[in-house]
Amino acid sequence: MTKMLRLNMIALLLCLAWPLPGQAAERLAPPAFAALEKIFTEVVLKDSPWPREDVRIANFSVRPLTMTLPENGFDYRITQRPKDSRPGRKNISAAILKDGQEQGQVKMSGDLQLFGTVISTTKRLSRNEIITSEDIIAKRQNITLLAGGLIQDPQQAVGQKLKLSLPAGAALYAKAIDTPPLVNRGERVTIMAKSQAIQITAPGQARNSGAKDEIIRVKNLTSRREIKARVLEAGLVEAEF
Repeated sequence: MTKMLRLNMIALLLCLAWPLPGQAAERLAPPAFAALEKIFTEVVLKDSPWPREDVRIANFSVRPLTMTLPENGFDYRITQRPKDSRPGRKNISAAILKDGQEQGQVKMSGDLQLFGTVISTTKRLSRNEIITSEDIIAKRQNITLLAGGLIQDPQQAVGQKLKLSLPAGAALYAKAIDTPPLVNRGERVTIMAKSQAIQITAPGQARNSGAKDEIIRVKNLTSRREIKARVLEAGLVEAEF
């Protein structure tokens, strides 16, 4: 590091720590710090798309710390707002006003954290395993750094089939599960066809697997013709006239 660069860095640090003109070089009193944190929180959460109970401000800080806020209350004007409402580090600048006169500028920073329910595995689960209620647990935690697509309702997971193996304690994502087939390829099924007047059935064989309400190919073992049918339940498909 060159001598000139070191001097520039020292000058920058002194500027950040230097008190505003006409103010004593005293650290912010706790009430003043709390007042600024309240302002920061209100501004950051104003356009938040999440419920208030699901968000939290952490690691709040103010620059400069060596300033005195006007006594008997003050006004403020936001000069820099957060760029978006997504979770993460937020920065705000504000002018402190007293009787319409600017008393100084403050820069405030803090982490907008998002909390929610996470469904995690209670043990190692293997690929193609059907999830039961004993395999998962729901807990509320900080989800700021977790990717989208989290499963947050246990009912969305129970009875589903895993697409991949997961270790114990892993968060469950929608992309990791699939609806298990009610009909498997090669299985014998009953083909049902009905109208307002009649209902008929015929034996069939599934040409491919399918979950509930999926359309699969089925061979009618009576006519030897291949048709398309909708899966109703295990072993039962419905064809239309």
